[in-house]
Amino acid sequence: MLVFCLLITSWLLNTIACITITITALILLNYIENKRLKSEKKIIKLNNALTERMQHHTAELVETVVKLEVSEEKYRSLIEQASDAIYVIDFEGRFTEVNASLCKMTGYSREELLQLKVEQIIDPENLKSEPVVLGPDDLHTAVMKERRFVKKNGQVFDVEVNVKRFTKDNVLVIARDITNRKVMQAGLREAELKFRTLAEKSVVGVYIVQKGTFIYVNPRFAHVFGYEPDELIGVSSVDVIISEQYKAITLEHVRARLAGEVESINYEVMGIRKDGSNNWVEFYGSRTQIDDEPTIIGSMIDITERKKIEEELRLSEQKYKLLFDSNPLPMWMIAKSDLSIIAVNHAATKHYGYTAEEFLSMTIKDVRPREEWDEMYKGYAEKAPNWGNTITTLHRKKDGSMINVQIFGQDIMYEGRLVRLSIANDITEKLRSEELLQKSEANLQTILNTTDTAYALFDKDLKVLAFNHKAVEFVRSQFNHNPQNGDKLADFFPPERFPQFIEFNQQVLNGQNVSYEVDYVQTDGSRCWFYVRLFPIRDSQENILGLMMALYDITERKNIENNLKVAYERIHNHINRIKNMAWKQSHYMRSPVANLKGLAELLKDNPTDTVTLDYMITELERLDAVIVEMASDAASHD
Repeated sequence: MLVFCLLITSWLLNTIACITITITALILLNYIENKRLKSEKKIIKLNNALTERMQHHTAELVETVVKLEVSEEKYRSLIEQASDAIYVIDFEGRFTEVNASLCKMTGYSREELLQLKVEQIIDPENLKSEPVVLGPDDLHTAVMKERRFVKKNGQVFDVEVNVKRFTKDNVLVIARDITNRKVMQAGLREAELKFRTLAEKSVVGVYIVQKGTFIYVNPRFAHVFGYEPDELIGVSSVDVIISEQYKAITLEHVRARLAGEVESINYEVMGIRKDGSNNWVEFYGSRTQIDDEPTIIGSMIDITERKKIEEELRLSEQKYKLLFDSNPLPMWMIAKSDLSIIAVNHAATKHYGYTAEEFLSMTIKDVRPREEWDEMYKGYAEKAPNWGNTITTLHRKKDGSMINVQIFGQDIMYEGRLVRLSIANDITEKLRSEELLQKSEANLQTILNTTDTAYALFDKDLKVLAFNHKAVEFVRSQFNHNPQNGDKLADFFPPERFPQFIEFNQQVLNGQNVSYEVDYVQTDGSRCWFYVRLFPIRDSQENILGLMMALYDITERKNIENNLKVAYERIHNHINRIKNMAWKQSHYMRSPVANLKGLAELLKDNPTDTVTLDYMITELERLDAVIVEMASDAASHD
């Protein structure tokens, strides 16, 4: 029983404990649930806030992405259109971006390049001497260098690359093909090497001038003047090596080329050596640009010995030069054996139009007409006559025109050959001028002898030199003198008029033209009028040699002028009479007409008024008398 009670008691205690635990657990669970609900509300609220912020950030991110896309599009367009090759690689050397220029430069497609590393397009030999260095700590500043790339077809070419960190883990490279530039540089180096080799070994002096001073002279140039090359570098190109009397002309030549007025020039001057002695040098120099600076590059040779020889030749051949090279008339030497032209002077080349080289490839037959060849052969087969004897023939110029020439010839020995030295005097213009002069004189005589104007030519002393038939008629009719060449005007000119003519003559001799009218009384009492013109006669140098008188009969014109004057006076008088008649008409007739009008008004009121009628009759008679008087005046003026 006790055991049973104990069991019951134990069960009750366990039950109470379980209930207590359950109640406690329920209380705890309720507390936890309340906490959870509160936390859940906070979480929902926080989630809503985060969602709102996320939406705002998303909108900003979208806007930024759009801007980035636009910027990236511009960037990509710029990269794609660039003429230089542009690419981006990572630190492993892999291509991540390439533009079209790189594809064109290497021959790879874009897809192929994006599968390669940069080392695969670089010449292996170039990689050995200069490997690609890519790392997080490298290329923070741009590096410029030259590389040798290899195209897809294996062709190697030179490029200039500009390498710089682009992003945190990328490198941007800009590459430019410099193959042509390298070729040019190599050519320039080779040309400079050749120039220096040739210049240093040349027996001709070589120089370069900038800003009026030497920047280079070769050993030969310096040696000619007794200097070492270093002694002339940086020295004025004129002050040290040119003698005083030639400095001005040399400075002008240098200035003209540096200023671009002439491109090249060749001249000889007297130089001065380091020891003070003189020499002769010949310069040739042309203008160019070196480093954007006007530059003269030229050569120089020492012609001192040549000058001595030339002087000796000049003295020994002075007569020949005077008679041949300097002769103003065409001269040549013709070999009598084959008629070839072996020498010509400058006048011949200038006058005939052939060059000296062309003349020396010709024979005299080439300038003579074929129909004269037989006579020409005969002439050259014989001995030439003395210089005083000449022949006249035809010659053909280069343009095909024919000229008349007078030939002077003499046979001489020249360089061991028998030649004929000939002088050709072109007389074509002379013959033409003589013909024209004859025609002109004939035409002039025809004009002078058929004109109505009297012409006479006088020298400064008024001595008669020439006159036409009209002048003869005038002198005979007005001065009773038969004119002759050599007459003095004062011997037959009217004395009373001579002082005035002397005054006119002085004006003409001072270069003026004078004209006037003069009349002469005839034997029948009438007057003859003449229009006289005096003007100076000049030579080709405008010197006044005398005067020309032109005299024209204007009597008929003067008579017509006088008749017109008389007619004008008669018309003027007739007009005055008409004015007087008009005045009478308006003055004398006005009074009776006015009276008649008044009387007529009175008769209207009283037609039987006899007194008024008598007045009207009186006024009518008065008006009739005025009309009769006017008619009489008009009849007397006709």
